[in-house]
Amino acid sequence: MNSHTVFVSNINDATAYYESVFGFTVGHKEENQPLEPRIYLSSKGVTHSDIDLVLVEDEKAAYAQLLHKTIQAIEWKSTQFWEDYHAFSAFGVVFEALPKEQDHHKQVFFIDAYGVHWELVS
Repeated sequence: MNSHTVFVSNINDATAYYESVFGFTVGHKEENQPLEPRIYLSSKGVTHSDIDLVLVEDEKAAYAQLLHKTIQAIEWKSTQFWEDYHAFSAFGVVFEALPKEQDHHKQVFFIDAYGVHWELVS
């Protein structure tokens, strides 16, 4: 399972975004943390890559994350590449280039609204 931490300035907005765009579901919340609230999201049943996102509310870290896109791309494996590609386009993700297609393999990199770098593959 791949777990990735995403720093966001508003945890409720980010949760709604990842639920609607990617189909993530809330695993559990930790609101009584001494530091910052966290929400755990899971992609189980949505993609063939079990991905967990840990959303952490921290306005300063969220801004820094947008400035320094150093996080390695998260692989989103899809059995319906073109449907996902067009759906993500409708939600305003930024594709870095046109999809590459070779034999039975398709690939494209994109950045979501929170600066997270993704790789859509089939």
